[in-house]
Amino acid sequence: MDTKDADRSFRVCLNCGYPRGFHVYIKGISEGKTRLGLICPGCGQSYDIGWLTADITGEGPEKEEIYDEKEH
Repeated sequence: MDTKDADRSFRVCLNCGYPRGFHVYIKGISEGKTRLGLICPGCGQSYDIGWLTADITGEGPEKEEIYDEKEH
């Protein structure tokens, strides 16, 4: 990886300094539009990074397969 790319990364929480990245949150904001953002697993600080989905026609998430952490 180019060092320029590393300088532009966002992995460390600005609030608590947690260094290993973020969880993703999904929040409905209007009919058919959903905002995707980041949550620090260390302190819970959320970050709105401006990601929006295209139109979504479904009612909500459906449970699917459970992945074993050892498989990945």
